[in-house]
Amino acid sequence: MAVAKLPPNMTELSSYVDKDLKLRFKLACTAKQKTMSEVITDLIEEWLEQNEAPPPGKTSNQGKGDSSDGS
Repeated sequence: MAVAKLPPNMTELSSYVDKDLKLRFKLACTAKQKTMSEVITDLIEEWLEQNEAPPPGKTSNQGKGDSSDGS
């Protein structure tokens, strides 16, 4: 069996989900003309933006207390 060649800087991610959930996901991706990989990557990036700890040296309250309207 031939092994598919991955694009540079890519790796395979595997998980188990309900068959009906996968089918619904695949159909929705197809309807939007997106690959499942594209959508999963977008969802992981969005989740990380909301849940990943900020890198060392960065504060999590950037922009707070910065009032440019003079108040």
